[in-house]
Amino acid sequence: MAILKRKKPRSMGRQFREAVWPTQGWSRTYHYYRHRVFRTGDSTYKITAGLATGAAISWTPFFGTHFIQAMFFSWCIRASMLAGFIGTAWGNPWTFSFMFWIGYKLGVTICGWFGLSDFIALPDSFDLDYFMDHSGEFFAYLFSHPQKLLLPITLGGYLCGLLFWPVAYALLYYPVRAARRAYRVQRFARFKKKMDKQKAQQAQKDK
Repeated sequence: MAILKRKKPRSMGRQFREAVWPTQGWSRTYHYYRHRVFRTGDSTYKITAGLATGAAISWTPFFGTHFIQAMFFSWCIRASMLAGFIGTAWGNPWTFSFMFWIGYKLGVTICGWFGLSDFIALPDSFDLDYFMDHSGEFFAYLFSHPQKLLLPITLGGYLCGLLFWPVAYALLYYPVRAARRAYRVQRFARFKKKMDKQKAQQAQKDK
């Protein structure tokens, strides 16, 4: 898809800055993506389901695969893949910490149900103060024992995403339907204005 391609790829710092505050502003960004989604002519279901899928996938910890996962699962449920791509914007620097904390806590609970508490347990000394004072040692330990963090946050993240999907769909359905209708009315008005202008010009030429 053309939307995924750039002549000059953005750096990680630029991508982070654009996610927090788009260069062209939130208003222009909103209208740009609104146009890209509604011009496809997809149904309200396809657009809403795609947005909900992208938002749901954002709960998972695999940052580099969110776009791919959202588009794949959107394709599986016959939703708009473009809307799925856009829906991943739910996961951003403002929301990730909250989402991953919930996912991790839920994952720890699930692991406990299956008797995996010892397998994922972190040392008792690993609290916020330890992280602030010895962040290097904290991350070194996690890299050498990835299952301690990755297993619970993966289980919790996917379960949160699954539970969040119907909530996102319900919240987005009517706004998407209204926006889709408004977009069609706006496009028709522009087309009619263009045709009237062409008729007026033609009438001037015929005189």
